[in-house]
Amino acid sequence: MKSHKTATFNKDGITHLVYHNTIIVKHNHLEQTIKLDTGGHLTKTTKARMNAYFNENNLKQFQIIQKNFAWYIRTPSRPINKGILGGYVAKMMWRYENTISYNDGLIFKTGV
Repeated sequence: MKSHKTATFNKDGITHLVYHNTIIVKHNHLEQTIKLDTGGHLTKTTKARMNAYFNENNLKQFQIIQKNFAWYIRTPSRPINKGILGGYVAKMMWRYENTISYNDGLIFKTGV
């Protein structure tokens, strides 16, 4: 991914997408999980970098969307479990069957 202030590196089977100084995507290929973290910067550009990562890495079934200033993740899978989410229980939106509320530190299965 070639974008301003954005870098990608791989370490121990995990791809890290860094925007400014924050690892915004941590893709564990062995465990087939992705961890998202904006570092508190819920910006249009951060969201665009996350979506670009999904698109460029054959993960187009995932998408970060925004509605009424809140972020959501469209995903074909639910979060792994309550413990991994740090006690946060993602609620399914009524409108989109496979959409969960975004929360920094959220980990979900990729299945690929």
